[in-house]
Amino acid sequence: MSEIEDFLDRIDLKRDEFIEAKALLEQGNQKEAASAILNHFRTRKEPLYLFSKDEAGSCLDPLVLKEAEDTLNKYIYGHQFGNMIDWHFNPTENTSRDNEWSWSLYRTIYWQPLVRAYAQTKDEKYVREFVAQMRSFALAWPVEPFMEDSTFETKFKFPGHAWRTIETGMRIYTNWLACFEVFRSSSAFDDESLMIFLDLIHDHAEFLMTHYSNHNRSSNWLSMECSALFQCGIFFPEFSKATSWFKTGYQRVMHEVLYCFDNDGVHMERTPIYHMVASIAFLQAYRMCVLNTIEVAPYMLSILERTAEYVMTLVKPDLSTPMFGDADRDDLTTSRSDTSLYEGMNLSFDPEDLNELRSYFKIMHTLTGRKDFLYVATCRKEGEAPAILAKRFDAGIYLMRSGYGADDSYALLHGVWLERGERSTHSHNDQGHLELMVKGEDILIDCGRYIYNSSCWKDWRAYFTGVASHNTIAVDNHIMGTVSGVERVRGVRTLVNKFEKKDDFWIMDISHNGYAFMEDSLFHRRRFVRLPNDIYILEDELTGPGKENHDIRLYFNFAPGTLQQESRTGYRYTTQKGTEHGFSVFCSDPDSLNRQLEGSEDPKGGWVSYGYPNRQPTPQLCICSHKTAPLRFVTIIAPYAVQGEVELSSVQAHVRIAGYSVSFGQEIAIGKDK
Repeated sequence: MSEIEDFLDRIDLKRDEFIEAKALLEQGNQKEAASAILNHFRTRKEPLYLFSKDEAGSCLDPLVLKEAEDTLNKYIYGHQFGNMIDWHFNPTENTSRDNEWSWSLYRTIYWQPLVRAYAQTKDEKYVREFVAQMRSFALAWPVEPFMEDSTFETKFKFPGHAWRTIETGMRIYTNWLACFEVFRSSSAFDDESLMIFLDLIHDHAEFLMTHYSNHNRSSNWLSMECSALFQCGIFFPEFSKATSWFKTGYQRVMHEVLYCFDNDGVHMERTPIYHMVASIAFLQAYRMCVLNTIEVAPYMLSILERTAEYVMTLVKPDLSTPMFGDADRDDLTTSRSDTSLYEGMNLSFDPEDLNELRSYFKIMHTLTGRKDFLYVATCRKEGEAPAILAKRFDAGIYLMRSGYGADDSYALLHGVWLERGERSTHSHNDQGHLELMVKGEDILIDCGRYIYNSSCWKDWRAYFTGVASHNTIAVDNHIMGTVSGVERVRGVRTLVNKFEKKDDFWIMDISHNGYAFMEDSLFHRRRFVRLPNDIYILEDELTGPGKENHDIRLYFNFAPGTLQQESRTGYRYTTQKGTEHGFSVFCSDPDSLNRQLEGSEDPKGGWVSYGYPNRQPTPQLCICSHKTAPLRFVTIIAPYAVQGEVELSSVQAHVRIAGYSVSFGQEIAIGKDK
């Protein structure tokens, strides 16, 4: 069968718009019939897309044309290709050997700047480059081997292949639909190329019909798979199989939009950027339904609103997101929210804004009318500040803040509950982890994700997912929540003993089961107290049968700045802006040792990654004890001039500071010194 015959065979010629084409085909004029069909695709008015060709050029950020020039020159993710993209080349082969680079290449998100630049300038060079790259992709990665043989992908251990379901879905909804909408009327998008592109769309939809991860992988995959399939069904009804795409995609989307999120809107993978991936994929499907008058489930907008409220609540006073789990630092104030070199999370396409986070909240404001979404979308210029100052999410994320202004303070205690049976692909070993921002400056941070196991740097992956890159307690290098005999599933749970925020103090008190499966079980209880004037006290208690000594390490990872030891228990931490804080750590073990690292590769310690796959040095402090339970630590973080007194034993602690008295026994008692 010829390419034209194959294309015509995929079209539903019974549709009214193809009466002329059908007649031409019956007369044996295949080329003319195909031309008539392609002309329909170029000129049709419906279905509606998220934006028009004219609207696609609305963003005037200078970065648009710069990124478009990079794509024109085939400068992709830091690598300069020659005259053509080599779709099987990966520049990390002799370094990190990271498949994520190739998978990012296959997502073709760098075609978005071509769309924006063409809409702005009407210069056909951008369409010509898209056509050339699209056609070379089609030649390099035909779908047939992957459609017919599910074991075929085992031949592509490195550098990976283009037909994982995640890339298949991502291409469609992040940029291919936009490419079609904006380029379809261009003279540079010739009939042969348009036919190839439409055949590729058909291949994608058919592949997604029969290849559905359905929670056997990380669930962010299926959010992209089902949204892309559904949007193919909405946007290309001219294909004979579009009815099946629409029906199956609709069922999957309407089911998964509720299944993937908790009742309070938290995605089951428990990490901000993958939460955003899933929320945006479903949000785009919802908007396509609204534009094309398709009935949606009555709960769809409600759960999407809750997913947005969750992200809004997480946003820190500097208008960035925390990096717990596999996450980068996303920033509302920059041109792009994500700074990753590749494997980034810029997975939406707003014609007015390059920043995914700002766009997300702007759209949610439009859909819901909520002024707090507008406040975040405009970086505090419009709308009203959110009212939520303390939130205890059922997923094990506990947050308190003084406000949403640039100089407010913020504390996040992490005790994530993984979905029962869910593979823990994107969670870290971080029960009890604390992130702390004081007056708009990061003090204690999560160190990010840096690299994945798709690379050969598995030791670095282990470090960034491990306890050492978080602010909590490690015991004997045990992976928290490990269930004996069960691979990649961690049965970790956190109990909230107390969560109370008042004008003069904050209290968060949690315990977790992360070390229950050790030979000699240990149980970690962490209590966090904030006193007036940004004085923070952290108390860690370890209990258990106490049959043997353990390697117990309390880690603190600071934001980039300087950490100077001034006494056995006291440190001075200075932020990059020059703000000084006192940092004191006390242990009931008199033989405990302190270790300070910054940018160390052996042993690994003192690193932060704000974007994949980059890392930079940052101060890290570790307090080490080789004792059995019970054991107790007390940490004080305060303005540098403020001094405190600590009385500490393995069974209780008492702190006096700035006129306050705080006792840690079975309960917490806070009072004022007389």
